[in-house]
Amino acid sequence: EKRKDTDNADANDASIETEQVKGVRYVPRGETEEQLLEADVVVVSAGPWSCKAEDWFGNVISLPMEGVKSTSIVWKRPSSSLTDGDENENEGDEFVVDGTALFCGEDDRFGTHLEVYPRPDGSIYICGIGGSDYIPSDELKRGAYREECNAKESRVDAASNAFRTMSNTYNAKGTLEKVQACMRPCPPDAMPYMGKIPGYEGAYVNAGHNCWGIAWAPSCGLAMTELILEGESRSVDLRYFDPSRFTTKVGGGRGRKRRGQSVGEQW
Repeated sequence: EKRKDTDNADANDASIETEQVKGVRYVPRGETEEQLLEADVVVVSAGPWSCKAEDWFGNVISLPMEGVKSTSIVWKRPSSSLTDGDENENEGDEFVVDGTALFCGEDDRFGTHLEVYPRPDGSIYICGIGGSDYIPSDELKRGAYREECNAKESRVDAASNAFRTMSNTYNAKGTLEKVQACMRPCPPDAMPYMGKIPGYEGAYVNAGHNCWGIAWAPSCGLAMTELILEGESRSVDLRYFDPSRFTTKVGGGRGRKRRGQSVGEQW
């Protein structure tokens, strides 16, 4: 939702128009009637589906995005480090998980490059499973995988088999607790979109951080807060993350410098 403000310039000049954000129109889940959430500032942070903002703001900005649908798994903590039937195993023994993360190289046997993260509760989160699916912007705009993003079973099996070769305990007694998938937001130049949406007052975007969004959230949140409240970011130089960098400018602008170039799965 927007409001147009017009200031008439000199008679020989065209009128200067700016669009002021008024809020967000949406339909609540399970309902059919559209509602307006009033706001004078809107930050688009919808992960890979943020490319839909191209349509919301009348195509004044181009936000090319590829969604990388990746599977991950979580293993339960075994009850003990001993194999079934060991005479020294006591009921109730608890296996102590070493709090060391592992970053593995490419394993051609399984097509994986595992990242193994022990958690405080003793479970183990594993990603780097390989075999991701790449979802283009047009499908993301239509809502691909927005409501349901399931794990790829073939990759669950590959990652499980790869991990079992690393641990006798998990090979003998390991149990999968959870299989899941996520959709990573990836602009074509491997840099996020952070800044103002041109032609609008109160419209911003902060999206496209790939798998680093959680780690970068504190610094990105601070930078965007400074930009919104003070007019510029003091903590992060946002020029490199200009949301307009792929927007074709009339009269020869910079254009799309790296569109279509693959940046791989691990950046």
